[in-house]
Amino acid sequence: MATVLVSVSDKTGLEEFAKGLASAGSFEFVATTSTAKFLSEKQIPCGKVEDLTGFPEILGGRVKTLHPHVFAGILSRDTDADRACLKDLSLPEIDILICNLYPFEKKLDEGLPEPKMIEEIDIGGVTLLRAAAKNFDRVMIICDPAQYECVLAHLKENKGKSTKDFRRKLALAAFERTRSYDTAISAYLAGNVAAAEPEAPKSRLPESLNLNLKQYQSLRYGENPHQSAIWYSAPGEGNGRGSDFPPFEQLQGKEMSSNNLVDTFALTTFLKELKDPGVCIIKHNNPCGIAQGKTLLEAFDKALSTDPISAFGGIFGFTGEVTGAIVDEMTKGFVEIVAAPAYTAEALDKLLKKKNVRVLRYKPDVLSRYTAQSWKLRDLQDFGWIIEKADEPPVKASAFELAAGKRIESLDEDVAFAWNVVKHLTSNAIFIARDGKSLGFGIGQTSRIASVKIALAQAGEAARGAVLASDAFFPATDNIEAAAEAGISVIVQPGGSIKDKEVVEAAASHGITMLLTGQRCFKH
Repeated sequence: MATVLVSVSDKTGLEEFAKGLASAGSFEFVATTSTAKFLSEKQIPCGKVEDLTGFPEILGGRVKTLHPHVFAGILSRDTDADRACLKDLSLPEIDILICNLYPFEKKLDEGLPEPKMIEEIDIGGVTLLRAAAKNFDRVMIICDPAQYECVLAHLKENKGKSTKDFRRKLALAAFERTRSYDTAISAYLAGNVAAAEPEAPKSRLPESLNLNLKQYQSLRYGENPHQSAIWYSAPGEGNGRGSDFPPFEQLQGKEMSSNNLVDTFALTTFLKELKDPGVCIIKHNNPCGIAQGKTLLEAFDKALSTDPISAFGGIFGFTGEVTGAIVDEMTKGFVEIVAAPAYTAEALDKLLKKKNVRVLRYKPDVLSRYTAQSWKLRDLQDFGWIIEKADEPPVKASAFELAAGKRIESLDEDVAFAWNVVKHLTSNAIFIARDGKSLGFGIGQTSRIASVKIALAQAGEAARGAVLASDAFFPATDNIEAAAEAGISVIVQPGGSIKDKEVVEAAASHGITMLLTGQRCFKH
């Protein structure tokens, strides 16, 4: 008779699985106290670990499976010598281990104090998983209730036995689970260590970094159709990102590709910066139209009018509920993706007629959630990796330094709007806005004056009296001369150039108000 050792925190599906095992072969169950009680109540005969060890659970359950009588049965090999050793000690071989861990990652999101979090660190369970996974040559290990169905199907197919290839796959899953678990614990403690050292910079990075990623789904393709791609999540981070993954529901349309996800992430970044009602249209990771309005339809019309040609095949995002009237206007051209927190029934009915349009509904609080800690990773191949803090604390427009001219109160909202947009554009970046509407974008150029000229050309006569924002300082006065000729009223820029004095003087001489943010926002 084969022996099954059970020690689980999550008892989801355990009754059905245990009964399925019993029907698939001849098994004897042994479990830790609470699990044995659970199985016995479900009319599943089960012995207790303490009867196997001859030692009671102690320290409030902190020590229960850490005993030679348990690990000998798990680690014994398929040899005459090991079997003889177990026989001399009257110990059974353990053939199957069912074990899942204390929910440390889930508890992270509850913001518990450190002493309570420490109690959520599983020691015996991790040790059981590693021991059984090491001995997959003989032992089958189940570390997740999600595996129950496939295990039963495998046993049924193989007449109650398991194959070594199958056990190897389960062992891999167990080691991946313990790696993920340890990574979550070390990241938590690293954060606490940093918090306990007030003299250390808040942005300090760990000496080593382990990525705790879980495969979520395969994507249609990567950046190009010949490239494969897989979407991963970072489960149980406990850092304000939320555990409800992914951050949207796909209501209709084709599967998402890598580009779709990157563009939708960029879209969400911009929408978070907008006042409601706000609309953003993304193309190739940058907006081609963005606006705020009195109504969502008005904001949409303003955003679309910036560059309706580029908006063709774009990603359309909304801060509020999309109506049928908006769908009517939006679908006059080709739409790749629509993303919003809500849709009217009429809007969804109309979108259903556009089967290829991917319709995404943001989950609650996604657009208002602030990520407290965000890091950007770059794989430089032979040059290693660079990891940096992705965003600095936001700088409010009220804190901008007045360097030239006078404050124009009627443009205060546009100043904040322009800065909140330009800081997310690809460098070198220039953004021109007026009345909550995008007028011109200068994006990704190798010289700032080139970006200025592109943005001004797109804005045309609408640039007169508008706000121009730059993601970095101006290296020369030619940018100011061009802005003045176009009639720009306010320039917002970080400052920090060795020619700041000349640039400020040039703005003053043309009657342009210049505000300095003190924060550069390069985005390569």
